Amino acid sequence: MVGNPKFLSDLYRVEAQVRVTCRGCKATEIWELDALIAEVRRNGGNTDWRAARAAIKCPRHCAAPWIDLASIPFGRQRARRRAHRDALINLALQILREAANRSSREAVGTIEVRLALHVLRPFVSDSRLLAEYWNAATIEPRHPWTSCHLPYRAIAARLIARGASVDEPNRP
Repeated sequence: MVGNPKFLSDLYRVEAQVRVTCRGCKATEIWELDALIAEVRRNGGNTDWRAARAAIKCPRHCAAPWIDLASIPFGRQRARRRAHRDALINLALQILREAANRSSREAVGTIEVRLALHVLRPFVSDSRLLAEYWNAATIEPRHPWTSCHLPYRAIAARLIARGASVDEPNRP
């Protein structure tokens, strides 16, 4: 797609999101296409690309909005990919957390733990943390003070520091 579309509905072909920017206060917001079309119609505008700018309100509700629209092609795919990545990280952390809870009683060096560590490798980017977890999971003989809690906390803290969306039960 070259240039601006004629109608907002033309953006469905490229699974686009729309960045709404107010030139007056520099506020920016990213809209899903369905929600933007509904907002334009609710405000009495039509879905022509140029006319839609007049029907959109400023994200900060400033007094003199001057709205610009910019399409983000394949933005919906990026949002889906980000959601899948977050779900993958949280599922791997859940497996490691449950294994850490059992680790003071039994060895938890199972294939599930190994797979969860492998999944987290690109997101943690410090294989030392993952190796520490694996060593704590497979150490023999087991003692009540040998567990995987510290390595788990270090992995979760690293993911949070790198900006991953970690669910509340998986936080250290």
